[in-house]
Amino acid sequence: MIADQIREILQAGGVENFRQEARWIIAETADDETAVAAAHRRAAGEPLQYILGTAPFRYLTLDVDRRVLIPRPETETLVEWVLKRAPQGASVVDLGCGSGAIALSLAHERQDLQVTAVDLSPDALDVARHNAEKCALAGKVEFVHSDLFTRLAGRKFDIVAANLPYVTAEEYDTLDREVREFEPEMALVAPDAGLQLIRRTIARLDEFLNPGGAAIFELSPPQAPAVVAELQKHGFTGWVELDLCGRERFVCGAK
Repeated sequence: MIADQIREILQAGGVENFRQEARWIIAETADDETAVAAAHRRAAGEPLQYILGTAPFRYLTLDVDRRVLIPRPETETLVEWVLKRAPQGASVVDLGCGSGAIALSLAHERQDLQVTAVDLSPDALDVARHNAEKCALAGKVEFVHSDLFTRLAGRKFDIVAANLPYVTAEEYDTLDREVREFEPEMALVAPDAGLQLIRRTIARLDEFLNPGGAAIFELSPPQAPAVVAELQKHGFTGWVELDLCGRERFVCGAK
């Protein structure tokens, strides 16, 4: 049976959840030949989301490929924070939007929000715009090709949401092979102990936040104290929010 063959390929490749992944591959591929090819790609370490071309995020199914990071479940907590914090009709900017997971989820779940999605990568913006079309959200999110705030001069937002690269070069070498070999390094790694882009954002945060506005940064738990201190240095109150596993995954700031 094809199911047995797929399971054997995945198990031989060291795929931990090989039974469930075999079911997904069979369900999402058009024929046996395609399923076997997909199983071999997975056994070679390629993330299943890239092989199948989709990744779930909150209430959306997004198309993903190697131009963008695969959306992580932890980031759903960031979206939840923005949804609870944003007043009616609030303006929100998603810095480093990647596949569009954050921006599109906000637009999908709060149609009153004015959402802007920013990325430095034209390839990532292509994926995000495609996902907006796919999710019937075209026109609900503004996409801007920009290095952080560079092309947003004169604009103000109620919420700044930032899931920016924060992995150090040293940490990158220790990541799982399927991350290092398949996901875009540009979307993962940042200089200055992984904090360069976060520090640059905080340095200009006051310029782009409306009175009473707030910001949230996703990061690695050991980085949280340094980012709280950076916010305080620039006149903000900084605090930590936990992810669903109780880790210090987010730092927030407000005046």
